[in-house]
Amino acid sequence: MAREMASRRRLHLFASMALLCPLAAPLAAPIDLSGEVGYAYRLMKGDNSETAGHQLRGAIRGRSYLWQPWMATVDVNLRLTQDNTDYKARSAGSPGASNSTTTLTTGELNLNVIPQSRFPISISYQANDSRVDTVNTVTSPLTSAGSREFSTKRFSLRQNITAGKASRFKWNFDANRWDSSNSEKYSDWLLGGSTDLGFGDHRVQLRGNYKSIDRAVLSQESTNLTLSGDHFYLNPERALRVDTSTDYYQYQTKGVASDTVFSNGEVDTTSLQASSFVFWRPVNRKVSASAGVRVFNLASDAISTNTADDVISNETELLSLNATAAGLYQYTKNMRFDGSVNFSVNDNGTEDNNSYLGRLGALVQSDIHEIPFGMKYQWNASASAQTQGIERDRDYQTMSVSLGHDANRSWMNDEKSSVLRFGWSQAVNASFESGDEDTNAQRLDHSVNLGWDSYGARDSTYSQLTVSDARTLGDRESDQQLVNLQLSRTQNLSRRSSLTGNITAQSVRQNFAGQDESEVLTTTTGAINYQLSRLFGIPRLRYGFDARVSRASQDSGIDRSEWENRLDYSVGLVDTRASWRLIDAGEQDYTLVYFQVTRRF
Repeated sequence: MAREMASRRRLHLFASMALLCPLAAPLAAPIDLSGEVGYAYRLMKGDNSETAGHQLRGAIRGRSYLWQPWMATVDVNLRLTQDNTDYKARSAGSPGASNSTTTLTTGELNLNVIPQSRFPISISYQANDSRVDTVNTVTSPLTSAGSREFSTKRFSLRQNITAGKASRFKWNFDANRWDSSNSEKYSDWLLGGSTDLGFGDHRVQLRGNYKSIDRAVLSQESTNLTLSGDHFYLNPERALRVDTSTDYYQYQTKGVASDTVFSNGEVDTTSLQASSFVFWRPVNRKVSASAGVRVFNLASDAISTNTADDVISNETELLSLNATAAGLYQYTKNMRFDGSVNFSVNDNGTEDNNSYLGRLGALVQSDIHEIPFGMKYQWNASASAQTQGIERDRDYQTMSVSLGHDANRSWMNDEKSSVLRFGWSQAVNASFESGDEDTNAQRLDHSVNLGWDSYGARDSTYSQLTVSDARTLGDRESDQQLVNLQLSRTQNLSRRSSLTGNITAQSVRQNFAGQDESEVLTTTTGAINYQLSRLFGIPRLRYGFDARVSRASQDSGIDRSEWENRLDYSVGLVDTRASWRLIDAGEQDYTLVYFQVTRRF
């Protein structure tokens, strides 16, 4: 009997352990830990001030799973940053010295439930907290809130559901809260969802979001409702595509008495937009066409109360209708015709404005011919007629004709390691416009470009010179000349070092009718970069040199020079970087020193 009782106890013990094993599994799950600790020093010296900062950083990241990896995975991140910044002013009338110490703590928790299933759930929570100790008026570079302490909390819940090969469903819930030391508070939450369904030649997409916003400092509450739907029809056999879209938006806000916003006011805005476009583009036919229509309606009502308790209402209403159609006829491979028409109606409740635009055009383009000196030559001509009506009794007609040609050639050496490029183009355009005033203009364009490229096992060179001239005659006289030169070269000095440089110089001369003198603007920019991957023969010690210069001939341009020397060194899990930069911004000169060391684990 005693043996039987002992046997039963052992069975109950084994059964209890078997039941507790799944519950203890999360505690026994392996945890993958990683992180880093680091220190950074920053120094910026200017003509009128000096700022120095010390920053300590630490982060730890952990990954594990609950029960089994297929059941749920967990990510936890924790980051701590402390920054101390000293500011010294050198100009008269500014504070002599200031100091700011900022501590920023960030925590994040991510939980993925059934991550490998067809309906995974993702849960995320993030919290930030800052502590600021400021003497005088210096601003910490860490926080966008400057010298204000703040805290944020973010919660997110979302799920993706896959139902078949062509159907997707999503929903999400997000909540945010921001608090600061000066009683400013902001909070919002959002609930949204979307559906993507596909069947046959059709695809339907539906989306919806509802958002609530509470701004305590403005004594204001707002809600946003957004609904949208898209339908796509694609039939490759008929070369037909139809895109239809509908969007609905509603915004409501309420505020109490405040000097910042309207007093005791309410705003209710609603908009609805619907559009549909049809595209017919057959591959084996010469004709293609498209057409579309769009309707937009906006209604807004703002109610406010002034100091005399008078109710003021401001209503706004807008209705817009737009219809368009276009067609293209490819008569031959060198000739095509096109036409388009557009109508629009706009009504704001008190007056309406109707307009239309019609256009016919033609384009002729020759084949590519070979002319003397091995040049490739091509010409083109185009013409168009356009009529436009704006409001009532305001019609405009425009006619334009253009003719152009171009020639180009490339010469390569026997090894095909270098190429010489030459191009030349000319174009003439004439236009005539009738309406309130008859105007005509003729434009002449000339352009020449010359380039040389070289490619080798250890170097490469790119260069190009472009010269252009544009002149407009008739009622809108003007002329412009441009010269642009680009040079770039990359040279591998050794197996571990390389040198790269480029320069661009451009000069533009412009002269418009009525100007006493022509304007000439010349700009020059250049850069040189040197990289050495093994300084002093030390592995993983890298040196970088970077210099940049820009100059402009007018005050509207920017004159700036930068020179940076940088060292990067990695040993095991320790990364170190140091840089020294000089900046000449014209009116001010700066010196920047930066040092950073990070230990990963």
